Amino acid sequence: MVKGVGVGIVFDEGAADALISAAEAAEEILRSEGWFLGGAIDQAMQDFKGGYAQLFIEACATRADDRGALAGVLAGLAEDVRGAKVRAREEKAREKHLTAWRLRADARQEDLASLDPARQSAAMLEMAHDPRPEETPVPAPSITAVFSPRDRNRYAGGSGNGTSSADPAALRGFAAQSRASSNILNNELGHVRNAWAVFAAACSWVNHGAVTFVAGFERLLAENTADSDWIEQIAGAFESAGSGTVTETVLNSALIRYAPPGRIGLNDIGALNNAQLKAWLATPANKDRLQGLLQQPGLDPAVIATWWAGLGHTIAKDGSLEPGASQKLLIETFPGIIGNLNGITATARNEANRIRLVTEQERIKAELARTPQFLPVSQGLSITNPAWTRLQTQQKALDGITDAVRNAGGVNAVLLGFDLTNGSPKAQVSVGNPDTADNVTYAVSGMLITPQSGFNDWATNAANLQERQGRHDPRKSFAVVAWINYEPPTVPTVNSGDAAHAGADRFVADLQGFNAVRDSLGNRTPETLNVLAHSYGTTVTSNALASAHLNVASFTMLGSAGIEKDIRNTSDLHVPAGQVYATEAAGDGLADLGRFQRQDPRMESFDAKVFSSETAIIDGTEYHGTTEHNTLVHGTDNSGYGYLDKDTTALYEAALTTTGNGDRILPGARPVTPPAGFAGR
Repeated sequence: MVKGVGVGIVFDEGAADALISAAEAAEEILRSEGWFLGGAIDQAMQDFKGGYAQLFIEACATRADDRGALAGVLAGLAEDVRGAKVRAREEKAREKHLTAWRLRADARQEDLASLDPARQSAAMLEMAHDPRPEETPVPAPSITAVFSPRDRNRYAGGSGNGTSSADPAALRGFAAQSRASSNILNNELGHVRNAWAVFAAACSWVNHGAVTFVAGFERLLAENTADSDWIEQIAGAFESAGSGTVTETVLNSALIRYAPPGRIGLNDIGALNNAQLKAWLATPANKDRLQGLLQQPGLDPAVIATWWAGLGHTIAKDGSLEPGASQKLLIETFPGIIGNLNGITATARNEANRIRLVTEQERIKAELARTPQFLPVSQGLSITNPAWTRLQTQQKALDGITDAVRNAGGVNAVLLGFDLTNGSPKAQVSVGNPDTADNVTYAVSGMLITPQSGFNDWATNAANLQERQGRHDPRKSFAVVAWINYEPPTVPTVNSGDAAHAGADRFVADLQGFNAVRDSLGNRTPETLNVLAHSYGTTVTSNALASAHLNVASFTMLGSAGIEKDIRNTSDLHVPAGQVYATEAAGDGLADLGRFQRQDPRMESFDAKVFSSETAIIDGTEYHGTTEHNTLVHGTDNSGYGYLDKDTTALYEAALTTTGNGDRILPGARPVTPPAGFAGR
């Protein structure tokens, strides 16, 4: 190469001309689409009415705006490429002239360096008449072509109470015309895409700014295709209905796949039939979306109960429930959520929790197998692995829940829920079905009762109470829920109110869920729900009853650990007058220890009815007196009895108070003075 000769710019005018041609052709087709689609849009809109008709109008307007915007971008691109051609020619001419001048200048330098005066004179004369051409390059142009279409809303959502009408044939006519237009535009897109790729490679001298028009063109056509699919699905919904009018609930169900995040509520999902729900849940994002809806804080149990009932279940002549296909699908998909969700029927929760019980046992067994019991801390020393301890606690809890289910009736028991992850394990199981029983009692345990220690006994207590209730009124059905769904205190913390307040919040939520379910089933009466509690459980439940109206027919306290002093008397408990009961056996040496700074509900001032827990003969039968604070004594030699042991006076009386027969109780003794340390009100 001759010294000083430039390499030239990379700019192929043929590639530029091809891009200009492709852009202008696509622009023209885009601008003509309005004329191409106009008739089909008008025809579709003649009979199209309702929320989805409005969305169709908006989609067509968005489509028109976007294709106009893209056409403008393509027109601008063509002009920019023309301008680039002009600059490229200028730069090429400049380089050509400069290269030629450099060749001449090199020749003159050789002449000047010669010893020939004539050559030197001629070179100097030529220099005077051959000035140096412009050396500053022509600035390379920059091309920017930005386009991104807008998303189109294809889901009306909402309550779905309205109706829509349409001519399915006209809707399909639009869809067909739209597809034809998209096919034409797709061909133009191919030309533009290829022309741009060639231009970018063959004209690299040109700087590229933001260039998104190809991807935007592709998205525009994707939106247009989605519109065609959408309109055809709407037409199909009308055709399936066999008429020109359908409810928007039906359309919402058919079109839920188009719902953007945040637009779907439980009512939308509840409107789906089983096939639609199954298809919708097959998309992982939809499954996550429903899980988020079901786990959001502050869910109203009444809303959940209405939604769940709307999914469909069967009520047999005997009153028993059988979950419907959609409910079963959700039970199998979200057992961990359905099993603990207030507002879901006990029947469904039991099915979910039975599944969970097996899968959790398998999970913990597998995790324990790969988790070391000890962790080394230094040579020869180790500590117990916290992860192993946690798994052991969960394993013991599952074993305890399994035992409790057996003691509550085995296959007939209703496992209402369990929680292994949030603090200490918690659980609740029912003897009898709370969905359908004429009378339901929530039995709340006291200190130290947990799934891993004591839950099986508490389930036995529930079974004993339910059996005795049935003897009092054989015409009715009964369910007793063994409720330990809170974190009970230990001995050092029994005088603290923290566990009672936290437990009260959980108890309120669970009873609100029970009431919501029974209301949704249409079988709740003022006499349905009763509460019985033992020891610290009375502190928990009294806090709960004082904080909310829970439609409780009666409240029975056994060996109370005391009622908070800001609860003045039974009138603060939102329980019908005369339906608050308390008992404490003479042999109970522990209840009084829990009443430091709390009041004894047996005090006259509290106004509860006190019944006996001592040995008594009732209707010719002798019943055992309670000999200690526990509710169940495992002795086999009649050495002692708890409050809820079989054939005890306390059990007999508690069965009366929880079945509306409190007028038949045996009166018990009241304390004369408040316990030592009680500060009064």
